[in-house]
Amino acid sequence: MKLDEPITKPFFFVLFGLIVLGSLIFQLNAYYEKTEIKKHKIEVIGKVIDQYRNSKSARHIRYEYTFEGRTYEDTKALGNNSKNYLNKYFKVNISEAKPDFSIILLDEEIIIPAN
Repeated sequence: MKLDEPITKPFFFVLFGLIVLGSLIFQLNAYYEKTEIKKHKIEVIGKVIDQYRNSKSARHIRYEYTFEGRTYEDTKALGNNSKNYLNKYFKVNISEAKPDFSIILLDEEIIIPAN
């Protein structure tokens, strides 16, 4: 290979391979997290503490929940859902073995009576 030749074919092949590998690792991690939650499921109450848009205009929420005296935070993408979830409470399924793994159930709102 000459130094002045473009390296487009090998470069794009390697780039494509890295993208596929990254996607596979991401999918396996998501599967592992869901499996851990199913195997060691505990239900807790979570509160939505932030609702925002990322740079691609996708809506997200950030929520927090407490397990065994420790507070955890996680996020969830909402897609085109325009409902307001801010400062509302929902059921959250977590893994007792790995409590930082969570899934918020936005269709199961918890109404907490005012004091």
